[in-house]
Amino acid sequence: MNHLLAELRRRNVFRVAVAYLVAGWLILQVIALIAEPLGLPDWTDTLVIVLIGIAFPIALILAWAFEVTPDGVKLTAAVPEDQSIAGKTARRLDYVIAGGIVVLIGAIIWQQVARPQAATAPELAARAEAGEGASVAVLPFADMSPDSDQAYFADGISEEILNVLVRIPGLQVAGRTSSFAYRGQDQDLREIGNALDVSHVLEGSVRRSGTRLRITAQLIRSADGFHIWSETYDREIADIFDIQDDIAGAVADELATSLGLDTGAVSVARTSDLAAYESFLHARQLFRERGQANLELAAAMLTETLARDPEYGPGWTLLAGVYGVMPYYRQGNNEAAPELRVRWNSLAIETARRAIAINPADAQAHAFLGSALAENWNWIEGLDMLDRAVALAPNDPDVLDTAAQILGKVGYAAEALELSEHAVALDPQAAIYRNTLGNLLALQGRFEEADAQFRAAKDIDPGLRFPYANLMWSRARAGDMAGTQSALTAMLNRGHPAPADEDLIERFIAAQNLAEMQPLAAESRGFIRTLYALLASDMEYYFSQTPVEAADDRPSNWATFNPFWQTFRGEMYANARWKAWVRRGDLDDLWRARGFPPQCRPVGEDDFACDWPDE
Repeated sequence: MNHLLAELRRRNVFRVAVAYLVAGWLILQVIALIAEPLGLPDWTDTLVIVLIGIAFPIALILAWAFEVTPDGVKLTAAVPEDQSIAGKTARRLDYVIAGGIVVLIGAIIWQQVARPQAATAPELAARAEAGEGASVAVLPFADMSPDSDQAYFADGISEEILNVLVRIPGLQVAGRTSSFAYRGQDQDLREIGNALDVSHVLEGSVRRSGTRLRITAQLIRSADGFHIWSETYDREIADIFDIQDDIAGAVADELATSLGLDTGAVSVARTSDLAAYESFLHARQLFRERGQANLELAAAMLTETLARDPEYGPGWTLLAGVYGVMPYYRQGNNEAAPELRVRWNSLAIETARRAIAINPADAQAHAFLGSALAENWNWIEGLDMLDRAVALAPNDPDVLDTAAQILGKVGYAAEALELSEHAVALDPQAAIYRNTLGNLLALQGRFEEADAQFRAAKDIDPGLRFPYANLMWSRARAGDMAGTQSALTAMLNRGHPAPADEDLIERFIAAQNLAEMQPLAAESRGFIRTLYALLASDMEYYFSQTPVEAADDRPSNWATFNPFWQTFRGEMYANARWKAWVRRGDLDDLWRARGFPPQCRPVGEDDFACDWPDE
């Protein structure tokens, strides 16, 4: 045995083995770096490892059997011992091995030194006080699939990771809309991080081929573009849920190391049915895109999802959201028949309650339920659900925006404004959030600020109808006739549905003064009549011409019931007909249960009074 070991050393077999392993390690690092840019198949890494493993014993056999001499490669047995240069070869191999080890040690040291180190307790306290550091943006993962047909799937992976990260206490996550605005842009990640005001950016790619997935992800520090963490996952598609959790967990751990976050046990609801999940991802994409056809298809796909997995909570939540917005995306004049509104509202309530029963911590489901209950005139329970939603997810801009829309409608303008501003700060590229903020600013008479938000919303999403209409109403409430006419023209030029008074619109736009508008208001079925009352600042005309004194228990259309949206200042709040309108909408009962808004107060046991917010 000793003779064999001595012969192995003399023939440099041990040195060849070490040199081979070092070279193999270097080859694997190079392959990992070039595989994605060159579009190499998912199985490239596996193939290289197998080939290195197969070649290893062959290399050892060759080292034993052959020797490199000045006259070429010869069988070791044929080389006289006094002519052997095995010693020189050994020294050369030692240099190779030493160099490889130096490279290996250097790479390890560089990773450890360059990696952000855990902060000390005083540093963490200072960061927390300053609100710095703990922030990340999840960019949409690139679709690298052969047919480039997996964008919805790549988006779904990105969004699921975002949904995990957003639940980590103390971690600010940039809003989805703002992050996804950088889709396909070849822009320096440092610039993106600066634009989104985050300290870290997560990007990645998805390559799907048959049942195989290759997902790459990397976490970059915005300040200097340094890659803090990266990983490549080559798995079966059935493992997608584990991969999503692995990526989110790794990112959370890295941020916890550098920023001192307590990630805790964070998870999201999953379905084990891959077909149900893919149907859900398609439906969510359609829901984001809106439009009548998209929403109807989304509802059908979610019905399929939930038939396959009735306990998949996110499916019920999304279906509640689809039913909740359906009335606002109808073709023609955008008005859904009353019976459709009632049916969709009932379905929204039913599906949201189902989602909450499955997951009581589902903030989005609470928000959808609160909105649907409010539309059903159930203010007290509706706002209770919205309050719970905000408490569950105080940094979810969708939740904040939903709550802000309802709160502003029923008098809590200051509270709603705070939530809306936070939603816009979290996701400044979401046009609908800016539209909500504009409405709330207008409620307080801050028309120039409101108009700036409406214009920003139009720039972000020129296809969104609401900012065009709301800019028109804002100009009317400010008494700006030319601005109102211009905004109405812009709304129609964009192809948005004409209001009910479409036969009067051209004459209204051409009117030179209020005197020419007055007869048009007399002919109006409601739209131009209201615009005229606002432009003329004629509150008495408004009340005499609007159906607020009908004999019904409540105003006929919840969508138009908003007693706070006009701008007759404090005069309106002192008007007996306005107070009757509020009572018939049951807002005074809500105020007594939840607390009166700052501008309102109880008077005696059954009366109340309100003032203009700045009085």
